[in-house]
Formats: sequence, C-alpha cells, structure tokens
Amino acid sequence: MLRETVVHLRDLPRYRQILATLMKYGYQDIVSAMHLEGIVRPLENLALGEENVPPSDRAQRLRMVLEDLGPTFVKLGQLLSGRPDLLPDPYIQELSLLRDEVRPFPFEEAEAILRADFAHPGELFGVIDPTPLASASISQVHAATLPDGRQVVLKVRRPGIEKVVQADLDILKNLAHLAERRIPWLAAARPVALAKEFERNLKRELDLNAERRTMQRCRLQQAGMPFVRVPEAIDSLSTGRVLTMERIDGVGVDDLDGIRALGLDPREVASRGGTLLAKQIFTYGLFHADPHAGNIRVMADGVVAQLDYGLFGQLDLPSRERIADLLLGLMAQDTDRVMRALDELEISGEGVDYRGLRRDIGEMVLTYSELTLDSIDLSKLLGELVALIRSHSLRLPPDLMLLIRALVTIESVGRYLDPHFDIASHARPYVAELTRRRYSPWRLLAAAGRTAEDVQRVATLLPEVLGQSLESIRRGELRVTFDLNRFEQLVGELTRTGNSLAAGIVIAGLIVGSSLIIAAGVGWTGLGIAGYSIAVVMGAWLLWNMFHPRS
Repeated sequence: MLRETVVHLRDLPRYRQILATLMKYGYQDIVSAMHLEGIVRPLENLALGEENVPPSDRAQRLRMVLEDLGPTFVKLGQLLSGRPDLLPDPYIQELSLLRDEVRPFPFEEAEAILRADFAHPGELFGVIDPTPLASASISQVHAATLPDGRQVVLKVRRPGIEKVVQADLDILKNLAHLAERRIPWLAAARPVALAKEFERNLKRELDLNAERRTMQRCRLQQAGMPFVRVPEAIDSLSTGRVLTMERIDGVGVDDLDGIRALGLDPREVASRGGTLLAKQIFTYGLFHADPHAGNIRVMADGVVAQLDYGLFGQLDLPSRERIADLLLGLMAQDTDRVMRALDELEISGEGVDYRGLRRDIGEMVLTYSELTLDSIDLSKLLGELVALIRSHSLRLPPDLMLLIRALVTIESVGRYLDPHFDIASHARPYVAELTRRRYSPWRLLAAAGRTAEDVQRVATLLPEVLGQSLESIRRGELRVTFDLNRFEQLVGELTRTGNSLAAGIVIAGLIVGSSLIIAAGVGWTGLGIAGYSIAVVMGAWLLWNMFHPRS
C-alpha cells in the first residue's frame, strides 16, 4: 500500500534523508525490516562507502542519527532519554548527552516576527539586544529593556519551525505504524503511542501561550513560598510566538563559587530546590519535569528561580495518592498494597506474568523493609522499580515517567551542591500530609454525600427505567419474566441500604476526625469527645436498623 511507504509525495526527500542517515550509521536492519530500502537512491547507498564505518556502539550511533536529523529528532532523543522503561541504560546514558543548542537565527527574522505580532514593536519593547542570550531548536532568547525601564527577556519562536516540525511528526508517525507492524521486538515499545505522546508534548512546547499559562499557575501556587521566584509573564507583550517575561538575575545552580560569593550555603540552596519540587509534585500536582542545572537560577537573596516552563508534568489527586501508596507499601512490606498502587497507576502490559511480578515485588519490598522514607535513596529505589517494570514488559504512563525523571534529575543537582542531599527527606512531610488529608473527616463526609446522591439518583431513575422496560415488553420488543411482587419493599430495602452505607461512612469520619483532634492536643479535646459521642449514638441507631428490619 502507498501509505506503507510514503503518504505525502512532498515528504519524499525527507524520508530519503532519514532512511539514508539510518543506513549511514549502521541501522540497515531497521530500514530493511520496514521494507523501505528501495526509497534510498542508489547513489546515496554508494555514498555511504566502506570508509564510512560507524562506531561499534549501537547506542552512540543512535545519538549520532538524531543529531544529524535536526531539532525534531533531538527533541525525540531527549524524550527517550527519560524513558528507562523503554530503553536499556546504555541508550539512556548516551541520549542524555543530546544538547538542545543550535545556531541562532538572524535578529532580523526575530524583528519580523515582532512586527507581525505587534502593531508598534519599537514603542512596546524599547531596546532589544540583537545578540541572543541562548538559542535552542524551538526558540531563542533576547534581553530587552522596556520603555518604563523594566528588564525583560523575549523568547521568540524560530520562524517556520511549526511547518518543519509538523512534517517530521507526520513522517515519524508513519514510520511508527510500519515499525509496530513489521518489527516484532520493537512493537513491544508501542512506537505509535510513543509518537503520539511526542507529538502532544512538542506541539505544546511550540505554543508559547501554553508556557505563559503554566508560569501564571505556578506564580499563584507558589506565592506563599518566600524562597521561590517565578518570573512574571507580561500578557500584553506575549503571543503564541513571543513570550515576554521579567529577567531573572542570578548565578547557575551548578556554580558553587558563585553561590558562595553571594554569601550562601550550597546545602541550603539544595534543600530549597528539593522542597520546591516535592511541594510541586505532592501538593499541587504541577511540577517542572526537567529541573536540570541550566533551568535553575540562584538569586542574591538565596531565592531559587526555575526557568523554562515549556516541559511540565501534571498529576491529579488520585495519582498523587497512589504514588504515596506505592512508597508507603514498599516501607510497610505490603506487597498487595504495592500491586494495587501499580494497577491503579495504570502500569500495565500484555501477557504479564502476575505471579512472577508479585514475587519480584515481594523481594524488592523486603530490601526496603527496614528503612523509613527519609532514609531511602529515592533515585535508586525508582531505578530498581523501573528496571523491574521493564523486565516484565509493563508500560508506564507518560506523566509518571516525567515524575521519575524530575526526581532523579533534582537529586543529581542536589548532590552536586550537597553530597548528603536526599530528595526523599524533602518529600516525606508532603507525602504524610497527602495521606492525612486523604482520611480527613471532611473528605469522608464529602464521600458520604456523594454516595447518598448516587443512591438517590438510582432510586429516582429506577421507576423510569422500569416504565421504559414495561413499555418495551408491551410492544413486544422485550420479552422477560419479571416478578413485581413486593417491588415497593425492594425499593425500600435499596434506600435503607444506601442510608446505612452513608451513615457508616459518616461514623468512620467522626471516629477518625475525633482521634486526630485528640491526638493533636491543641485544646480541642472536648470537640473530639463530642465527635465520639455522636458516633456512638449513630452506631447504635445503625445496629438497631440492621437487626430490626421493617416489615
């Protein structure tokens, strides 16, 4: 079929370039397995020649392929470098060497974008430094001084980059479909799903409006953290192609001499960075997914500032609670709890040997049974967990992989500043708070309310559904044997069961809440005793209803 070779004739030169590069670096087996060697021109095959001998290290060759193919493929390599569940360690280490640094584009092109997006850029932006501060595959950054004197930076997207990226993404998706159908050992990595994940992340990074909204969310969430600074984005001077934000002056987090010259203790800087990431993950569920040294600045007053908000991960409350369950299950030697957490986190696969998986998790649990959360080497634990998951051909959700990548990265940065840095000790209070809030009386009461609403909804809909069923029977569309004897009693029993369930949840909430109040010892003991009293009365009522049903 034509779709199995080239979907768009206009993309044929790019297909040839990609396939020829793969063959140049010794990946003829991949090209042949997809039956695409015929697309490469004979002259390109000859040009490879015997003198063009690629390195023997296959992982190194993959990195060289991605570097040769340009920005989209460099970004793909960076994504893969954070997927130890898909690739062995040698590939992860090699791909982590990929750098998103490219030659800057001319300032005249940046000016053309500003003129297209703003009516009078000269009046709005004041003085712009034509020499970029940094240049990456998607955008480059220029310093500027606004007419009111504010120091800002302009992040300007590369001209025409969206068309280049979209063409490469289309090709990658087509090649992923071919690989999944024709290369069995590669199909296990689900290349089609990986290509879609990559497309979603890269398109989000192309839209600078999305990055601006992320910055604004972080500023609101972290407003109560005095040692954290989020750059302020200037809405009136920003578009999908231009992001204007305040300039953050400071030293790199890996500049030990610079940090000490500011009169700061590198260990305190490491602690603040660890606390920031732990709170982002377990309290807010919105976290910086790439907190490497180049993305963190330390200001003169010791304030830590994260830069580049293009790659962020998101975890909803249930996912955060399941991650806490996973950590607590490991420490409690509770293999079943770990298995449930993995299942609820949608860590799954096809043809999994669950008996063998449970055995291996049990062995892993025993390894960490004598440790507490603040004495665990979290990066080592996560590495062992990912290796176990990979050995059983399980798949990790993308945001969970971003979480693991963020934790491992920040621990590496932290230990550069403080050899004794441990991200787990910073995560411990937030994991404990997450667990405490999970069983708070208010949340249990809310759950009871939702249960009562569900019971009421079922009781309300049941007569309507029954009426529709009877009408279908009358018309001959449905033939069933239905006993309506004692139907009212059935509805009554259903309502009583729902009320009993709701009452039980309320009683449990009162007991847990009262226990927490009394244990806290903050002078509210009377409130706790009152809660116990109400729970006893409600419990007696519940038992009476259970053993004295109405006729």
